[in-house]
Amino acid sequence: MRDKILIVEDQFVEANHLRLMLKNAGYTVSGIARSVEDAKASIRQEKPGLVLLDIFLSGKGTGIDLARYLKEENIAFIYLSANSDEDVLNKAKATHPYGFLVKPFREKDLLVTMEIAQYHQEHGLESLFRKELFFQKQLKAMSGSQLSLQDGLLNIVRALQPLIPFDFVVLKTTDDGPDSINGFLRISYNEYQSIGVNEFQVITKLKMHEMQSWFANENTSTAITLHCGDDFEAAGSSGMKQAVAKYFGMHSHISLPVKPANGQHSLLQFHFFSRQPFGFDEEHLVLSERLQGSLAQATAALITQCHKNNSSDAATAPAPNIIPSPGTEEGFYGIVGTSPLLLKVFDDVTQVAASDTSVLILGESGTGKERIAEIIHRLSPRAGHPMVKINCAALPPNLIESELFGHEKGAFTGALDRRTGKFEQASNGTIFLDEIGEMPLDMQAKLLRVLQEREIDRIGGKVPIKVNLRIITATNRNLEKEVAEGRFRLDLYYRLNVFPIQLPPLRERTEDIGILTRHFIAAYSRKTAKNVRYISDAALKNLLTYHWPGNIRELENLVERSVVLAKGDSIEEIPLPVSRNIFLPAEKEELHIRTIEENEKSHILAVLKKCNGRIRGNGGAAEILGVPPTTLASKMKKLGIRREFRE
Repeated sequence: MRDKILIVEDQFVEANHLRLMLKNAGYTVSGIARSVEDAKASIRQEKPGLVLLDIFLSGKGTGIDLARYLKEENIAFIYLSANSDEDVLNKAKATHPYGFLVKPFREKDLLVTMEIAQYHQEHGLESLFRKELFFQKQLKAMSGSQLSLQDGLLNIVRALQPLIPFDFVVLKTTDDGPDSINGFLRISYNEYQSIGVNEFQVITKLKMHEMQSWFANENTSTAITLHCGDDFEAAGSSGMKQAVAKYFGMHSHISLPVKPANGQHSLLQFHFFSRQPFGFDEEHLVLSERLQGSLAQATAALITQCHKNNSSDAATAPAPNIIPSPGTEEGFYGIVGTSPLLLKVFDDVTQVAASDTSVLILGESGTGKERIAEIIHRLSPRAGHPMVKINCAALPPNLIESELFGHEKGAFTGALDRRTGKFEQASNGTIFLDEIGEMPLDMQAKLLRVLQEREIDRIGGKVPIKVNLRIITATNRNLEKEVAEGRFRLDLYYRLNVFPIQLPPLRERTEDIGILTRHFIAAYSRKTAKNVRYISDAALKNLLTYHWPGNIRELENLVERSVVLAKGDSIEEIPLPVSRNIFLPAEKEELHIRTIEENEKSHILAVLKKCNGRIRGNGGAAEILGVPPTTLASKMKKLGIRREFRE
């Protein structure tokens, strides 16, 4: 039986239309609320499984305020809104909704989004549980290690990174002066720069008495606190937040106080900072509360061990057991970059690699999806077995089944020998299905059976063949949209999207362009036996302003070409495609980004024009838009579209 749905919408016509759509689809609506208070009262009376939530509501409070309450109650919710104010949307995204539908939407869009939201809620909890379990194992592995206080704290903050995605962390005790400060600035995957009192003074140019005043004014509350966006700016009166914001470029903060369990040490404050204005949210607050006990025990054990180490002969103490950085290759197993978005990918890869969980890698063409898949296989227990790669977009439709599952001799015309399919070849290893969004629907059904039964049928075969493998898929398509359009099976999407990893496009990690460019220059200089070592400032500046539709692959190709054409030891210019002008309007031109309401109004007007102004009946605007005429009329009134159309 499906969970009950609560509709929180202050416009009766739209709320009633939603209720009818849900009823026709077999859902039970527990109620309709027009305000935050009405919604809370309804939830207290009967807890729903999912809430459809408009952002702007009647009375006090918004849908965003209610979303925070829903998070605390562990209730999935989907935003329904036509408002596109950037600040409002950022605040809405910070609550991590399970879906976001822009009005007007089709019934199919609504139902698919609801199915996916419920799936994400269930598996999101499982993913978080796995992360916390892994963290507890890391803390347990640290116990008894012969570490200095600083090295021990570094190990703890490294273990915290996948749970609390910080860019900078400051640890201090509440009853000591600045000398008790330990700061760690994340500079790359698993690498942190130690920022102590001396480093703080050099960076901030504060004198010692100013440092003492700085930390003395810092709030030493025993409550966990969160400051993001405007709240962070408003809380910036304290010396530490103000200096960290100014000199380290941080824009959000969580303070996590921990009282070591041995009772012999003062309160230890973990101050986590993020460069993102909404880098932390209420979920991190709840998580921090759960972690307090474990951190108290870990810090108590660390302090006790450090006291023992100080009282013993230092010469006999074993070397520090600091968690090592991965491998000896440049970057993260050969992937170069230090941007926060890329570091998040590295964290996800490390987290999921050790399990057999299915991974879906999402990203534009050229972002390195195949490389990430290779690293996941390399770090997994299956690393000693084959990794078989398949580009689903390159398989001829009439040969896909034979290519994947194999065939018996004589199974069809031209089958002169038995053929082992890719799934059998990957036995005990990993199969990577690239561009999974291109797979035809009939093959999607067969792939789903393989995932469910863990067995394949060769074409012409009589006995199913068991397969033991891990599946990693990748796509540059929006699979949720493909599901809504009927081009991708929802049940297969569920099976593949257990652990999604989103790769950022190069234009969103411009701080990595210089590092990548120099990396490719060095690589292709060695390959071509040339002595190219530099790139001019002008050429690098042009690279930083380009939009990079082809992402890293495009950058690599351009650098390779430039190295081949270079006359000396420096690249003076990299010729960029003329198409960059499409993405970079002249400085004097103002790029007008239309709001969702403007887009909505434009779309409705276009449909009305196509229908010669007719709203009702066959071929009318309401039918084309997939909404009742009354809903369309209400929307037209709200958007200021004049009623000079035929009913």
